[in-house]
Amino acid sequence: MLKILAVIWQSYYNIVLQVSKNIKDLSLKVYSARVLDAEPERLEEVFKDMEEAEIIFLYRSNEAVWEEIEKRIKSEQTKAKVVCLGHDPSYWMLSNVEPELLSKAYSYLVINGEKNITNMFRFLVNKLLDNDISYEEPEQIPWEGLYHPDADRIFTNVDEYLEWYGSRRFLGTKVSRNDILSSYPKGQDADSLLTERPTIGILFSRHYWINGNTEVEDLLIKELEERGFNVIAAFAYSVKDNALGTKGSGEVVLEWFIDRKGKPRIDGFIKLISFFLGTSREKRMDNTDVASDGVEILKRLNVPVFCPVSSYYKTIDEWEKEELNLDIGWSIALPEFEGVIEPVIVSAQVEGEESERRKMPIRERVNKFVDRICRWIELKRTPVNERKVAFVLHNNPCASVEATVGSAAHLDSLESVAEIMKKMKEVGYIVDPPESGKALIDEIMNKKAISEFRWTTVEEIVEKGGAIAFIDKEKYMEWFNEIPEKTRLRMIDSWGEPPGEHKNGIPPAMVYNGKIVITGLRFGNVLIMVQPKRGCAGARCDGQVCRILHDPDTPPPHQYVATYKWLSREFKAHAVVHVGTHGNLEFLPGKGVGLSSACFPDITIDTMPHLYIYNADNPPEGTIAKRRSYAVLVNHMQTVLTEGGLYDELMELDRLLGEYEEAKRKEPARLHTLEHMIIHAIAKAKLDKEIKILWHGKKVCLSELSHEELHQIPFEKIVEETHIKLSLIRNSQIQDGMHIFGKLPEGDRRVDFIYSIMRYDAGQELSLRKEIAKLLGYDWEEILANSQKIDPLTGKAFGAISEEIDKIGKELVKKVLMEVSV
Repeated sequence: MLKILAVIWQSYYNIVLQVSKNIKDLSLKVYSARVLDAEPERLEEVFKDMEEAEIIFLYRSNEAVWEEIEKRIKSEQTKAKVVCLGHDPSYWMLSNVEPELLSKAYSYLVINGEKNITNMFRFLVNKLLDNDISYEEPEQIPWEGLYHPDADRIFTNVDEYLEWYGSRRFLGTKVSRNDILSSYPKGQDADSLLTERPTIGILFSRHYWINGNTEVEDLLIKELEERGFNVIAAFAYSVKDNALGTKGSGEVVLEWFIDRKGKPRIDGFIKLISFFLGTSREKRMDNTDVASDGVEILKRLNVPVFCPVSSYYKTIDEWEKEELNLDIGWSIALPEFEGVIEPVIVSAQVEGEESERRKMPIRERVNKFVDRICRWIELKRTPVNERKVAFVLHNNPCASVEATVGSAAHLDSLESVAEIMKKMKEVGYIVDPPESGKALIDEIMNKKAISEFRWTTVEEIVEKGGAIAFIDKEKYMEWFNEIPEKTRLRMIDSWGEPPGEHKNGIPPAMVYNGKIVITGLRFGNVLIMVQPKRGCAGARCDGQVCRILHDPDTPPPHQYVATYKWLSREFKAHAVVHVGTHGNLEFLPGKGVGLSSACFPDITIDTMPHLYIYNADNPPEGTIAKRRSYAVLVNHMQTVLTEGGLYDELMELDRLLGEYEEAKRKEPARLHTLEHMIIHAIAKAKLDKEIKILWHGKKVCLSELSHEELHQIPFEKIVEETHIKLSLIRNSQIQDGMHIFGKLPEGDRRVDFIYSIMRYDAGQELSLRKEIAKLLGYDWEEILANSQKIDPLTGKAFGAISEEIDKIGKELVKKVLMEVSV
């Protein structure tokens, strides 16, 4: 019997293995490249089979093992016919057969399906081994379609799908298609069959449909429909390819999820494909425009885009055991470029026989994901005057909570919340906003709407009105018992039995008369809360009751979990908004990504939609918030930046340096006196500890040298280093005040803000500072490179000239703004 050896990328392995079992007149042995990469000792078995094979079929991927296979094929000068395919055409060069055969084999493979793969091998045997074995041409299977597990066919027309979908309500009755359509107002199209229920669109890879691996999609559809959603599920080939005739995922979204009037047919979109929606053969993933093309498609769709996590490399067992895991790049980071949300893991791999792997759902996580979708759609469909929103302000654990309420990096969080609430009232929210940020913090502190800490006891909080709710043990136990046992035991070990008890000298956290105290202020349908204490209990602050400083794996106290559960389950917040960078929810113990029900960020945020007002210049920690607390980041502008400039002693030092340059040209007799004055001014400005000079082959601070040693150094060198230091100071950008969310800087602060952006040329040929320097007769690049150099015409250092250029630049911006406002 003719022997064929196949080494296959894991994505094709299952279907090729199935073909090997069903093909009767060929001997086909199949290996998974993934398994060979993990078990390189099996390569010897592969090499032995290569010697006996008449056809070697390879589909290359990125595993390191391919280098060994390629090396062996080249060195042995194998007599077998080698057919090597892959997503990269350069991989095909390993083949030793005609290109036309490779192209046709690739067509069989890409169209996929057991029948096509079977005929591919029969075709190769017929053509390469001069064998008269019969084969059929590639069967044309739809590249994209509308799918439902209850349907007996695939739909390629959305109207037909919607008519079928609408008719399912009449299953079991003798109602014709015409009767169904006539039950809707005359003139309405098939979209009317969706009824008034919200609709969710799903986009998944054709690969899973063609290979019969739709368990994840089937479960999602079932869970969504059980919660009252309509579902339109589409599969697509991930890449638009005119040669193959594929529309690509982006085109499918535009055609099937948007109606003829340009309105979305769906209320939410689940994207199960990691590829960007704009990917095509002409624009591959490494093209910087592809992600932005996908974003433009999603803007047209204009609905929340949920992108759950599927692990393509980890098994469910591996995911459950590991704390930091998953193929982050492909499954999580890549989709983030399109602005998707809700990275809840819903599937991973399950091992089968003979190296088989199937993508299978993690049922509990699918339920969590669908529950979160329900809350997002509820937020969308709830009238503004009925929406409930909770703002959570930060406090720094173990850093005097009374003094740090509302602290946030580069953001006046208190004033920002006050302004947001005023805007909410304007658009119809039921809210009575505070007059200002100061009024807000005054009310928080007067009512002690914070956690007990240092000078504040739980009794004082209750007495002054800072408690917004009390949770009895029975209610909390309902929530607590939902948590996996191992996690409950961790909390009990740290904080005692619910609702909290004295343990190892640590008192119960925020417990009053046996009930957990929830603190906050209510302004109509809006709550303002200070984030609960993270790792300590009681009002005492002597280091003994603090756990978080010494053990970052310590779970949060019962009151922390109870606060967020109360927000979700009792207050029923339509959204929770964390204000400013950053709180501690996203840093609670648990997996790094792909969280489980045992991970504290997942436990605490529950199913609430989560918005996070976050500093735009902190993407690393913002990414943590997105992935671990399912936050939708709403970035805010930076504080106004302005040049540091010179002041007091520094200005005097700069003046003396100017006199020194002038004296070199006109009054050489003054130079010695000025040298002493400059040395004294450097010390007075405390720059002698910062200015370094080369002394006996080593860089030392001026302050380390004696008076005699200083005078052994060429004074021009001291002047040069001083100019460099002053230039650095005068041109450094410093923050000017705090940003208030939604407010643009005004007056001179707006000028400073705009110029702080325009002053950077980022290597561009044209820039504001370059043009100003040119008009003044200078080369900007030279000024930047030689800040200590003295301009012979003015006697000023280039660093000082740079400062003058900035002043001119600001005046120019100011002039333009005045012209625009007229």
